[in-house]
Amino acid sequence: MKECIYNGKNELRKCLIQMRNSREDRAELSKRIADSVCESISGGNVLIYISIGSEVDTTILVTRLLRDKNFTVYAPYTKGNTITPYRLLTLSEPDKLGNLPFECYDTETEKPTKIDICITPLVGFNADGHRIGYGKGCYDRFFKHSECRKIGLAYCFQQVNFLPDPHDVPLDCCVTEKDVIYFHHACNSR
Repeated sequence: MKECIYNGKNELRKCLIQMRNSREDRAELSKRIADSVCESISGGNVLIYISIGSEVDTTILVTRLLRDKNFTVYAPYTKGNTITPYRLLTLSEPDKLGNLPFECYDTETEKPTKIDICITPLVGFNADGHRIGYGKGCYDRFFKHSECRKIGLAYCFQQVNFLPDPHDVPLDCCVTEKDVIYFHHACNSR
């Protein structure tokens, strides 16, 4: 696998997305990641992204969580740079932002008072748990107002070295096809 050579986060983001797009084993790796997530969480209000493009596919994971009575599943609806969690009723084809058609969400029920776990997409992550997203800061803004457990989903090759921006909020752990990586700051705060 090629290595990313970059000058800045935008170049690193592009390189990692190209590497992710070139993987032909994403379905198999995504299933392994879903299995690991299911083993590491036990219940609560879960906000989980709806995968697009070559992201770790969340279809299997979302389906399992919707069937499990220990979880109430929420999916993000992103408008502008703001994430709104809506209770998820069913899956469908997402738009380019990962938003589902409104009939997939329960928009009548009051929004959750607390999200316990947020399963977030990423393009890259470093050894300290900082993530590279798509550059809009949607999840960082959401995390600033939530005490949720922040779980990233990634393929192993997405772990890279980079310096975070001052506004970046680190993950508590990242689940890859090989293991669950817990970050030091998360161990100290729990």
